[in-house]
Amino acid sequence: MSQKILSFATGASVLPPIGFSPTPSVQFIHNEDDDFSSTPMFPVANTCVNCIKLPLHVSYQLFKQKFDFALGNTCGFGRA
Repeated sequence: MSQKILSFATGASVLPPIGFSPTPSVQFIHNEDDDFSSTPMFPVANTCVNCIKLPLHVSYQLFKQKFDFALGNTCGFGRA
């Protein structure tokens, strides 16, 4: 599972010997007014800057379902 997350977030299937540049990061997508209707349902990755953006969900089960779907249905560059 961690290899899929690494690949999704950075485009790399293994850790590079000299590390990543820039350092991988995680951001959380949320609305300030707590209206989840316009929040993206799936995680978004920007492999150019090694960043994964995770949407906040109303439950852990919904987050896990969407996260697992994204990891299982993306290969290389693209969107779930």
